[in-house]
Amino acid sequence: MEKNDTLKNLLVAGAIVVVVLTIGQALLPPPKPPAQGTVDPTSGSQMAQSVGSPADAPSEPDDSPPSTGVTPSQANTAGKSPFSIVEAASARSFEIGSGPNDGADANQPESPFRMRLVASNLGAGIESATLTDHAAKLKHPDRYALISPVTSAGGAAYRALSIEKINIEGTDVTLLDKKWQSEGPQPCTTKSGEDGTELKFWMEIEDAGAPALRLERTFQLPKQSKASGRHDLNSALTIQNLSSKPYRVVATFRGGVGVASLREVDDVVLDAGEDAGDGVVAGTRKQRLEAARKAPEPIKLFSLTPSEPNRRLSWSAIGNTYFTCTVSMVGDDGRSPAGYIAEASALDADGDPATHLDVVQRFVTKPVSLAPSSTVNFNASVFLGEKDGHAFRNVPEYRDRNYYYQIAQGFGICTFSWLVELMIMLLNGLFKVVRDFGVAIIILVLVVRTLLHPITKKGQVNMVRMQHQMTELAPKIEELKKKYANDKARLNQEMMKLNINPAGQLMTCLPMFIQMPIWVALYLSLSNNILMRHEPFLFTWVRDLTAPDALIPFSTAFIVPFFGWKIASFNLLPILVSVFMYIQQKTQPKPKPNPNMTEQQRQQQEMMQTMIPIMSVMMLFIFYNMPSGLCLYVMFSSLFGWIEQVRIRAHIREREEAGTLLKPARAVVAPVNADARPARKGFLAGWMERMQKAAEEAQRLQRSQQRSRPKR
Repeated sequence: MEKNDTLKNLLVAGAIVVVVLTIGQALLPPPKPPAQGTVDPTSGSQMAQSVGSPADAPSEPDDSPPSTGVTPSQANTAGKSPFSIVEAASARSFEIGSGPNDGADANQPESPFRMRLVASNLGAGIESATLTDHAAKLKHPDRYALISPVTSAGGAAYRALSIEKINIEGTDVTLLDKKWQSEGPQPCTTKSGEDGTELKFWMEIEDAGAPALRLERTFQLPKQSKASGRHDLNSALTIQNLSSKPYRVVATFRGGVGVASLREVDDVVLDAGEDAGDGVVAGTRKQRLEAARKAPEPIKLFSLTPSEPNRRLSWSAIGNTYFTCTVSMVGDDGRSPAGYIAEASALDADGDPATHLDVVQRFVTKPVSLAPSSTVNFNASVFLGEKDGHAFRNVPEYRDRNYYYQIAQGFGICTFSWLVELMIMLLNGLFKVVRDFGVAIIILVLVVRTLLHPITKKGQVNMVRMQHQMTELAPKIEELKKKYANDKARLNQEMMKLNINPAGQLMTCLPMFIQMPIWVALYLSLSNNILMRHEPFLFTWVRDLTAPDALIPFSTAFIVPFFGWKIASFNLLPILVSVFMYIQQKTQPKPKPNPNMTEQQRQQQEMMQTMIPIMSVMMLFIFYNMPSGLCLYVMFSSLFGWIEQVRIRAHIREREEAGTLLKPARAVVAPVNADARPARKGFLAGWMERMQKAAEEAQRLQRSQQRSRPKR
């Protein structure tokens, strides 16, 4: 490319950027204040759904789903409930696990706990869960809170893993706002043999003033090293019959709540893994926004049906891009799977679609008949931590439960799962060598560009060669169009005889077709690789490769009219992406004007040229809020592509001047030993050569068949 052309292209690209920013700044309105939800302060009792009905007591838990029994409103109108609760004197909170500052200083010894929990005796739930090994914000001492306290506008508090209610003989007993007894945290040894801390809550339910049931809620937090990849919290709900008569009970408890989004658009999802009875765990996914939009009606994640009695819910999770709260149903040993759940759902607790943090998971157990003095246990293993692909594949329990589904579901459908996993593996491997993910991304660009260079070069040469051929054949084509204007079949036959190879046009677009899945795979690898979170690019202004580069953060975010895009900072990398893509497009070989083109064809060709700056502006908007790591990849891909185009154009000019462009170049080689083996071609070059030969052979076969047909 000539120097004058380069300067002109840079000036045009700069003008485009200035115009876009000026217009955008003028149109951006002030942001709308966030919507506030309203809620009945009864903490969700109005949305409780009664399950279970009186029946003869079997000796074991039923395998059928709970039947719909008396609703809370029906129970109230039928008369006063005979069941009453013996509560603690006051509400209390307890802290277990790591200290408030553990993990903030990398020079300090590693904490034996992976998290810090704040539990409440109100509903026997978890108010907050803070991860020791992850910062809340970039370069910030505060640790990341996976579960945060959620309070509605009406004052109702929603806690994770709390006991919502228990249904006794068709009557609901609400427990969410009830004060459980507790002696506070105690040292313990878990069932897996790990040392840790145990927190136990209990309460008694009376039937007509006499002891009926004793409920115990136990949390065990084991000591686990960072290298183990484990982030476990063991929980159990034990129900003991204290009376001399049987009771049929159904328990309802909650999963995670208060999981914050890590993106401008809510990225929190609800996953469920179920076993059809063959030991293979498959999953389903719902968006949290879907649950909020359906408020106050819940969305189903799992429901047991009589036609599939062997199905069981293995686990259910609520999580964002990098972190998850996963509740797994396990047996008394804390490891083997258990199938005591009849229904799992997600609901917007306050019933307001404008609020999202209050979306909670709800689990309903199968009906259990408790004989006098008998006990039933509902055990769960709760994972509170990062979505670590290595741990999900190598820790036996996580692998058997298929926790990796939560990562694989983020791979989308526009690329291949194996390609995303390959990108993650390559980036992590390069990082171990260069110790910088930004440099690893640039090296990855060079690797991809090098592999695609033979295809790119061959495609550009074929395109220019075809342009020359079309220029020479244009008069013949126009003559054939006039001669066979009323015979399309004959026209196609005669056009085939001109030996125009359509594979050349395909070769031109092939590099882009191959690049697109790689771009998507890299974007998904940035969104599913926890190791890249909060990783900077050398000593530049890019402080987090998984987020926009934010050269100049704004004090107040702007909302783009009509589109609803949130712009919280001035991002430079997307502008550079747009500029370099514009320059690369301008350096590509352009079709030479054909004197035999019609006016309509000439206008179409001019329109294609004017689309280049428009496409560059579109890429600016598309990439503006993309992760800076992806912008870095596309920018350097365009930069190296520009250099590559300059080299290819110089090669084409040399062949044009030598008169060898319209025929394959022949290399002059020295005589070799007749017994020597022929040199092996590269995989891509050999594959493209075979593809072209196959296309030419198909054309010859078609012409041969046409000649052999009898003339009518």
